[in-house]
Amino acid sequence: MTNADLESFLAHESFSTLDRHLARQLAARARAGSQLIGYATALTSLMLRQGNVCLDLSQPPKESESSIAKLMPWPNLEIWRDDLERSGVVAIGEPAFLPLVLDSSGRLYLHRYDDYERSLAKNILARVAAGRFRVIVGGPGTGKTTRIIDELLAVLARNPQAVIALAAPTGKAAHRMEESLRQRLEKLETLAELSAEQRAHLPRSASTLHRLLGSRNDSAFFKHNADHPLPADVVIVDEASMVDLPLMAKLFAALNPAAEIVLVGDPHQLASVEAGAVLTDIAHAASQSPTLGAARIALQKQYRYGAESGIGLLCNAIRKGDGEQALVLLNSGQYADIRLCPLPERTRLTNALRDSAALGSLRKALAEADPAAMLAGLGRSRILCPLRRGPFGVDAINEIIEALLDTRERRPIVLTRNDHDLQLYNGDGGIMVRDPQSAIMQVFFPSFDGALRTVSALRLPPHESAYALTVHRSQGSEFDRVLMILPQASNPLMTRELLYTAVSRARNDVEIWGDPQTLLEACKQKFERSSGLSDRLLCTLPESRCPAHAR
Repeated sequence: MTNADLESFLAHESFSTLDRHLARQLAARARAGSQLIGYATALTSLMLRQGNVCLDLSQPPKESESSIAKLMPWPNLEIWRDDLERSGVVAIGEPAFLPLVLDSSGRLYLHRYDDYERSLAKNILARVAAGRFRVIVGGPGTGKTTRIIDELLAVLARNPQAVIALAAPTGKAAHRMEESLRQRLEKLETLAELSAEQRAHLPRSASTLHRLLGSRNDSAFFKHNADHPLPADVVIVDEASMVDLPLMAKLFAALNPAAEIVLVGDPHQLASVEAGAVLTDIAHAASQSPTLGAARIALQKQYRYGAESGIGLLCNAIRKGDGEQALVLLNSGQYADIRLCPLPERTRLTNALRDSAALGSLRKALAEADPAAMLAGLGRSRILCPLRRGPFGVDAINEIIEALLDTRERRPIVLTRNDHDLQLYNGDGGIMVRDPQSAIMQVFFPSFDGALRTVSALRLPPHESAYALTVHRSQGSEFDRVLMILPQASNPLMTRELLYTAVSRARNDVEIWGDPQTLLEACKQKFERSSGLSDRLLCTLPESRCPAHAR
């Protein structure tokens, strides 16, 4: 293959400027015997941007079978391995300090992500062996909050002076965690049995993981790390399915050697926006390993949805990939809390939204007298879309709703970038309101002390309207009512995990606008990411040869 062949390959629209730059750089550095290094580098970088930790060289990328993979005959794994070994820029098996690492199973990593995965696997296995790791998994309404309280009380029974840190990936997930815990603790009769010392050490608030670790402006590094560990005896992380591989690796690296960590979440939800599906990988490994399985607590009994509710049944059908059963439930008329309605014609979409109960709830929330009441109202109902672009995507729906409500002086927003100085993070939601006295636009966010934080709109990091949210953005939230608007046709991003995440955001009512075939195909499509974490956690080789322990 010539340089011209590589340039033709890199011209494909799926590749970014960074993908192309890395490919050209390593192709130029490689020894003369390698012809595939440029292709492998571009694909590995592309896979990382798509959320995969690595490139599985044993088969063409599934997302690209109809496009990228057809640009070149796919070599078998031995050809890949021989060629990359000759390149001089790929570490084979052992993680030497080279740009790429190829493991024994044919997974190709950027060096940094191989290091994240090895580090995390090593730290998890060490804490499992020491009895300082637990993972609590369960769907919506299965008692995860109650189990967190059990963990808190057990910790304080062992050590009344224990320092316990509660955390979640996003601000809204952290707020929901502390609100749920506070409501349950207030009703807990056994709380009176705790000593004054134990009550004093009972955590009252939750933090984002970035805040817990100590963000440093736009740096990828944190204040707390292996050299400066967290001052916590126990760390409990809720909504762990949203935590990406780099952040999880940094969290484990920052733990005090004697500290315990508890991960809580639903492995059937969408994985993190960034690379990895850490909770899913851990849950899979725990189902295969008696040792790791002993640290896994699986909650299955349903407490939220009663027998007369269709939401729980619909969640189960989607989770199992049973689209036919999901359609039967939605169309049966037997369950008042779930409905499938035809997707309106594009020309009728504005009228359909105007007449919807979801818009009525938004209008009522924005008419409240104060920002706290507005935020509470917005938390009761929300429109969710699987996609951002297209006539039925979030951008288009937000534009229509903004015109219908005409409430420029009262607007829900969501941040799209971190601002560590303000301690505001990508995904945090607030309400923008014009101050009647100063006429200045201010934005109100929930804060960790239960009050509202006020930030001038002029200081706000990049943001967008949030009348409607993508399903990814809705993670960590719960609403009384959810309206989900599906795209017109099937899409690779439409998976059972996405549908399950959207439906499980609702406590009392779910309405879906969409074509039955679109929903059926989404249920059949399972979300998968390339990763070696499960295999590293299941490693049975001697410690010196196990990839989880190799340095």
